Amino acid sequence: MPPTVLSTVVEEFDHAIPLLGVCAGHEDAQWRFRALSNDLIEWAMDWILPHEELANISRANAFRLMGKALGRIYKTKDTELRGEIGELLLHIILRKFLNSQRAISRIYFKDAANDTVKGFDAAHIVEIPGDGSDGGLELWLGESKFFKNSSQAIGAVLDELEDHLETQYLRSEFAAISDKIESGWQHADKVKALLRQEISLDEVFERVVIPVFITFDSEVTGRHKRSNQAYRDEITAQMKREWEAFQRRFGKRTMPREVKIHLILLPMATKKDLLDAFDERLKAWQLASMP
Repeated sequence: MPPTVLSTVVEEFDHAIPLLGVCAGHEDAQWRFRALSNDLIEWAMDWILPHEELANISRANAFRLMGKALGRIYKTKDTELRGEIGELLLHIILRKFLNSQRAISRIYFKDAANDTVKGFDAAHIVEIPGDGSDGGLELWLGESKFFKNSSQAIGAVLDELEDHLETQYLRSEFAAISDKIESGWQHADKVKALLRQEISLDEVFERVVIPVFITFDSEVTGRHKRSNQAYRDEITAQMKREWEAFQRRFGKRTMPREVKIHLILLPMATKKDLLDAFDERLKAWQLASMP
């Protein structure tokens, strides 16, 4: 896996809704948005390309495959409302900090570069050590909100969860995921078996986790110049307040079914910094890799 500048700031896993808080840190007296935008480029192939193509990357085809992956993200000037950066950040965090494997790549199957992808924003599996009775896998179906305002992000993701946990939506979603699983992937048969229509959703959801990923503009991240202990204490306190707000608002909702949520938070100095830096790198790569 590629490296990342993201690091863990807070872990609170022993709770009904666990929390993972990560941050890109600071360099040269500012938030590391440029380094994080470079991470997004480096991780694009892992996020997008089929497992078979990833396994066969070589010096001879690496540039072509990088161009192929980056060409799938978007090719538009209207970037403010696009969600690809959030989905890619969620992919990096699931792979790097929660030991997941990607089950499918939705973005690979887009018909056109600027199409938006429907459904859950990530479909990964996590292997459960020592649990061999029914395959030892959890299916992690992610929701991502690449937002500036955390309160708006919480409201939006709770609305989306209410829709995405309805029976008809889930049946349609599971069929779409099964169709996109590569036959040669080592866990293909187990995941397809779990998502068969004859399996009760009650049984499936004993193996499903919903990682909810929220970014937000943080005055704390923007004000500090170094990621020292004072910053870590202050940003930890802020993320715990956001965690409490999420739990409080989630508790007031009636979801269509019981579900295990894992909250992931990423504070940014500004969303605009990261969006602009990534967009500049993406378009330069796309131009350089044009035939």
